[in-house]
Amino acid sequence: MSERIIRFGGSYIGYIDSVCSLIDYLQKKPGRTFVVVSAIPELLEWIEQNLEHIFHSQPATGELNVKIDSFFTDRVDEKPTTNYKNLSEQLVNLLKGIALIGDYSPALKDQVVSFAEKFSVEILLAQLKRIGRELKAIWPEELGLKATADFGNATFVSVDSGFISSLPESVYFVPGTYGITETGKVVRAGKTAADYTAAFLTAYLDAEKLELWGLDLDFYKADPAIVQNPPLIERLTYSEASELAYFDHYSFHPRTVEPLEHKHIPIQVLNTLTNPGRVDTIINTETFIDDKIVKSVACSDDISLLKLDGPGVGLKPGILSRVTTALNDAGINIKSVITSQISINLILEQNTGEKALKLIQKLGFTAVKEIHLIKDVSLIGIIGHGMQQSYGVSAKIFTAVAQNQINVVLSGSGASDLVSYLVVKSSDKEKSVKEIYNAFFSNPKN
Repeated sequence: MSERIIRFGGSYIGYIDSVCSLIDYLQKKPGRTFVVVSAIPELLEWIEQNLEHIFHSQPATGELNVKIDSFFTDRVDEKPTTNYKNLSEQLVNLLKGIALIGDYSPALKDQVVSFAEKFSVEILLAQLKRIGRELKAIWPEELGLKATADFGNATFVSVDSGFISSLPESVYFVPGTYGITETGKVVRAGKTAADYTAAFLTAYLDAEKLELWGLDLDFYKADPAIVQNPPLIERLTYSEASELAYFDHYSFHPRTVEPLEHKHIPIQVLNTLTNPGRVDTIINTETFIDDKIVKSVACSDDISLLKLDGPGVGLKPGILSRVTTALNDAGINIKSVITSQISINLILEQNTGEKALKLIQKLGFTAVKEIHLIKDVSLIGIIGHGMQQSYGVSAKIFTAVAQNQINVVLSGSGASDLVSYLVVKSSDKEKSVKEIYNAFFSNPKN
């Protein structure tokens, strides 16, 4: 029997029309289906905030219980179920214990945050019961979903396929984003990683496709908050989708393609509202080059730019190696590196720039004359296969920004056939996106 894997977004829990549409869609193809559920965004945010602030104020049990219950009652309009109350008691006890100890490990943090998905599944099941569907949850522990002990960024390694094959035909709801280590500890694959969880199950169980029941932020050719009514992107390669996942206005986990790529299993992004079940975007290995070449103009404010400048930067061996090793040891992610003979430019997350600057200043490079951090910048990504094989793409990008008096702080292209980067001042972000988008999609000469 072929398994079917669907990822259901937590932001749709509470919208009964979307839940009913999912059930109608599932009924069209009976069999054994696993619906991997991501956390309700507000619920996940509340748990994470409480975990961070718990050392500043002792948690009041009553207040915690009331707030946890409210997530259920606001979406189901009933009192919480027994299962939900039991989960609530477990979470509150964990939070109180952490407050008493005064510290928590990465493993304990993963255990606490995993309750966001567990609560979300229980809320969804209660909604389904209200519309007459008695379905059940299966926890990752039951599935034998094993993962590496890289807390906060785990990699899934196996699942108990024998247990799965013994299950009767039905629909099963799985809390996404976490698995179990060899020693039985809860370990998360990252924030909003239900896409990746579903992809792993899809590949391991040899399902024919992964279906994403809606994205919080769909694959548009530009951010709808900046460009009015941009079209959806109908076809993407795995690489293009992964690249777009790093930008602010997409909600696709970058590792989703990882388990699927070598098996050439496609991903379908399904419409949940205007035409439930229709495929909006297909992601697969087929390199489809758009007639415009560019498929999306993406942007992100979550960057800072760390520059190491000096006439000997390109001559002195080992500078970049020492820098990347130091940042890696400190747990600082490098988004991209753009170099020249006199400068090393590191694109980092916004909140890690200051920490990185202090670390690098302590390394004592004689060939580096100046190390400085540039903030208030944004990253513009122009995405689409075929850039290196097509004349005039780069010229069109730089003409668009030059003609509109947009200063480019840094640019990079050529490292990949599918992306060019521009770093601009944050105040120029929206204008940059609009003008580059217009250059490719709105000019009647195109």
